[in-house]
Amino acid sequence: MAINTKQWMSGLLVLLTSISQSYAGISLDRTRLIITGEDNSASANLTNTSSSVPFLAQTWVEDVDGKKITSPLVVLPPLQRINGGQKGVARVSKTAEIDKLPQDRESLFYLNVREVPPKPDKPNTLQLAMQSRIKLFYRPTAVIPKSKSEVWQDQITFTKQGNTWRADNPTPYYVTIISLNDKLIDEGGKKLTSFPGVMIAPKSSLDIEVKGAADKFTMMYVNDYGGHPELKYSCSGNTCKALPIEQQPR
Repeated sequence: MAINTKQWMSGLLVLLTSISQSYAGISLDRTRLIITGEDNSASANLTNTSSSVPFLAQTWVEDVDGKKITSPLVVLPPLQRINGGQKGVARVSKTAEIDKLPQDRESLFYLNVREVPPKPDKPNTLQLAMQSRIKLFYRPTAVIPKSKSEVWQDQITFTKQGNTWRADNPTPYYVTIISLNDKLIDEGGKKLTSFPGVMIAPKSSLDIEVKGAADKFTMMYVNDYGGHPELKYSCSGNTCKALPIEQQPR
């Protein structure tokens, strides 16, 4: 079937315009949200990045299997209008079912935010609504760190098994590893792993593929604030542990 060049270019222009407009919408101010046993609620800030177009923000919580839930955590309001250039708040609160969660380790959920754009005023316009999904952790009172600067990720150990290394997480926290590198990124470190990031559940292990051999390396992880610090590791035989705190980058 012949394609009319003028129609094709017109359709492409509409698509590109819609994609460009889709970058303006509802954005979250963080990549993860933590609610502790001592908190009544935890909030994420929403911003309408369009200067003039109002958007609706639809919010909900999912469990670890991706199922929508309203207990033991619920987010309010489930739907709100945010005018151009304005901000809103998604507030996650606990319900009475929170005590049924494990109290000796974190539990994982997901906070979802979907933007709902206004109805287009032009016919045959393709709209692209963006959706954000961030990790939502419930951290029981018993495992709240004593200090906000506490680093527990250095308790992760690795056991070499050829090109497969077993990462052991003895902590009560979820630990997200961005990469293993042959040295610090600021020193020109190169990746020993190919994954974009892996998350190890509390008190569990995970096998990861590693390229090449290394007796010294660094682990880049995600902290509570979404930052990507690094830890130095050294190996004795097939067992690799983090160096003492005084030998870690500051």
